[in-house]
Amino acid sequence: MSSKKIPTQVYYLLAIFLVIFLLGLTGIFRPAQSLLEKTLVIPVKQKVYDWQRFLKKDLQGCQLKNEKETAELKAKIASLTEENLAQKRLLSAPLPKDWQFLPVAVIEVKDETLTLSLGKRDGIREGMVALLGETYLGRVTLVSEELSQVRLPSFLEEKLLVKIVSSEVEKIVSFPDQVTLGKGLSVGRGQGRIRVEQILSSEGIAKGNLVITNVEGTDLLVGEVEEVIEKKGEVFKSALVKRFYNPEELDTIFLVRGKL
Repeated sequence: MSSKKIPTQVYYLLAIFLVIFLLGLTGIFRPAQSLLEKTLVIPVKQKVYDWQRFLKKDLQGCQLKNEKETAELKAKIASLTEENLAQKRLLSAPLPKDWQFLPVAVIEVKDETLTLSLGKRDGIREGMVALLGETYLGRVTLVSEELSQVRLPSFLEEKLLVKIVSSEVEKIVSFPDQVTLGKGLSVGRGQGRIRVEQILSSEGIAKGNLVITNVEGTDLLVGEVEEVIEKKGEVFKSALVKRFYNPEELDTIFLVRGKL
């Protein structure tokens, strides 16, 4: 039996792909990639993101026309007023004056990741901290010429050292040395979920406590303890964390680009 010969065209295609691959490693296509992102990828992502936000807001607006739901929302806002006051008192300290901030637009939210409209050409680099006011949103993990991405604390298996503090105004004012109630490791669980692990069972944390992380000596808010999970006899317990923002409603955020 005679074996079939591989067509010559196949060898030509393989050779072409190899040449393209090797040229890609040299960075020769980087200007073309940058042009493509600027003229096509960013505008398309921005349009899609804007339409998604518009449609979701429109649906939410229709739902809120129901008088019963509106009344319930008003009652909830009233009950949270006292709690919000405590949070503001705790987070009233301004961010360091020597921090430099760079505003950047969010053009896509997907899989607990924010896609931003700036990249290497704008000075964005991996590891930059993303903020919403004094709330920690994550760090830049991926950068191209014109785009960058930030992983939220809820990103699957995203880890972050945190401490849990009291949100009671009276305790903060009268016993500042007792504000910190516990420490642990925040672990992202995907789909907006955050869980703080490795909290000592002896540490007296409770629902409503605030979860914060420290960045270069400054405390930033991560969220609020929603539920404490513990089993009798175990050394550690954990806590589910609720965040104070909806990623799909983010428009402009800030990156810490360095110090003065």
